[in-house]
Amino acid sequence: MAQGQFTCRWAALSLSNIASVFLPDLLLPRESSTSIKHELVSVSTTRSASRAADWLRKHKIPDAESVSIYYSWEEMLEKGNFDIVYISTPHPLHYAHVQKALRCKRNVLVEKPATMNRAQFIQLCQLAKERGVVLMEAMWTRYIPATLYFQHELLPRIGEVKRVYAEFSLPIISPDLSLESRFLDKAVGAGSLLDQGVYALTWADLALNGLPSSQDRTQTRVVHAHSIPVPNVQGEVDDINTVILAKLQNNERGSKRSEAVAIVTMSMTLSGSSKIPFYQRLQAKKAAPAVRIEATKASVSIPFPPIRPQELHVQWYGEEHLNENGVETEEVVKMPVERGWGLWYQADIIAEKVASRKGDSQGMGEVIGEEESERVLGWMDRAREMAGIVYKATLEEV
Repeated sequence: MAQGQFTCRWAALSLSNIASVFLPDLLLPRESSTSIKHELVSVSTTRSASRAADWLRKHKIPDAESVSIYYSWEEMLEKGNFDIVYISTPHPLHYAHVQKALRCKRNVLVEKPATMNRAQFIQLCQLAKERGVVLMEAMWTRYIPATLYFQHELLPRIGEVKRVYAEFSLPIISPDLSLESRFLDKAVGAGSLLDQGVYALTWADLALNGLPSSQDRTQTRVVHAHSIPVPNVQGEVDDINTVILAKLQNNERGSKRSEAVAIVTMSMTLSGSSKIPFYQRLQAKKAAPAVRIEATKASVSIPFPPIRPQELHVQWYGEEHLNENGVETEEVVKMPVERGWGLWYQADIIAEKVASRKGDSQGMGEVIGEEESERVLGWMDRAREMAGIVYKATLEEV
């Protein structure tokens, strides 16, 4: 093992569908020269002992027999011996589960959306800082190499971003889907805005707000939102959603001027076949790019799926890039995920932060990506309000 390598011990609150992807990805073999490696030491579940053990074996969890199985998530948070808890329960439960974890002084990686609304997230951020621990929303797309290349290498060079199209639709709903599915149950937060829109809105945020600026006087707001529900389903589960954002700049007179616009779309019924397995759907080729970012010197397009980008298509049309005939320069930047699905990149980020804070029990806690997560949650709040997407008040309580 490399000198200084940190073994991050994880607990999983829920053996959910996304956990069945995240945990095997997290535990892929590491080179001895890497600074971080991960192991799963505890899980909480409502399954029987035999079913939980079968789940661990089925998903090829290393040393599965040594994983501690708790049948009370509260007990795991209170008594377990681990560094970070991964919370992947339905999003209406995130607020209570994360709150308990933070009160137990646990570092937390919580699936997106982190909470049902911005107000809940703000409360959790404050609690994390008070308790001296690390909180992070599992928006893994932000930490994929292609995304980081876009934000840190391309975005500073493509000029002012003026227009963004961000789309994430996946045919989850089909005629043979059980009406008991969580994708159709508003009591567990069903709806394409929260499930899928969070990804598309994240790309709008990266494009419009990805460059830090100490003198930035702009504000990005939702100016329009429209929703079409899933047909023949009780409870008005939102499906085909359109959200328009405007980036506004405050001038010295106090009025606002539009600087850029983003059109964000999502759906659980469009487009493509819902018959093929879920993860094959995520790898299907689409006729149009999932994201297109148009700036004054170049445009950048990202093929489907936008949640796991692996290449960036750039068309340079600034004066310095045109050939002698005035034709644009085309570039394809390939940035493949190193291994697995790439969910482990975000795990490395929080693990490195936790490792650096070891022994600093008196310090104030931190929230990784706090500003970005809070901004996107605020947009979803406003979009739901404008489009008439309503959940039970109990799911939104702070």
